Amino acid sequence: MARLRAFRRAGPIGLVLTAWDIWRRIPPRHRKTIVKHARKHGPRLAARVIQAQQRRRRP
Repeated sequence: MARLRAFRRAGPIGLVLTAWDIWRRIPPRHRKTIVKHARKHGPRLAARVIQAQQRRRRP
């Protein structure tokens, strides 16, 4: 198995390229499952994050 490019710089571009490397290595069938779950649960998780941020701001 090829090594991930762990020695990239930790900036936003390096993070995106590392994520792309990982995504490419996931089998297509599993990728579809991940996308399906993200579409189903993503909005719910985003709403929770927003609620948590709003609660934190209100002292």
